[in-house]
Amino acid sequence: MDNAYQIDIKDNLLTFRTAFFKAEKGSALHIGIYNRELASSLAAGALVMLLGFFLAAKYKITAVHFIAALVLFTAFFIGFRTYIFREPLLYVAIDKARGVINFSVNKIFGQKNFSFPIAELENIRQDYVSITPENPDGIKFVEKIALQHGTVIPGFGKTAEFYTVEMEFKNRQRIMIFSSEDPSPADDIAIKFKNFIER
Repeated sequence: MDNAYQIDIKDNLLTFRTAFFKAEKGSALHIGIYNRELASSLAAGALVMLLGFFLAAKYKITAVHFIAALVLFTAFFIGFRTYIFREPLLYVAIDKARGVINFSVNKIFGQKNFSFPIAELENIRQDYVSITPENPDGIKFVEKIALQHGTVIPGFGKTAEFYTVEMEFKNRQRIMIFSSEDPSPADDIAIKFKNFIER
């Protein structure tokens, strides 16, 4: 899980950034077939096709147009993947000088910001979450259909296990700041947060 998170500590400021702050098992479609790269490809392809239809009505299509379409597809793909179908990112900043913890979640459309006083922080919790499949008969049916088509859906029907780090406040509100299938990054984050807050 390289580059799963970034943490920086300078004087009285800790900043943390990650895209891994949810402990949930995605749908079989999302895990095995649909992903952000596929969505970006479909969107870029649809846009290039639309442009192609407009241009075909006015110009004779040549090899140069096909090369231009390939270049446009690549540019649109990168644009869609970077700006539209990007992963939500969580930013956490603990500012001891101001006595505040700021949270920011960047989504496709807009940003959600909220904050708590450091004095309200009760604990940095580590937890273990296990999510088991809910419909074993449905899983067997889908696996059977997938095998008939020569397809294997990775991770489908398996129990998902997450090691999480949460910030718990005095009002009992918990905010998950990290989750991983590997316990070591969760341990590392929890230790760094605790050491920074307690020093």
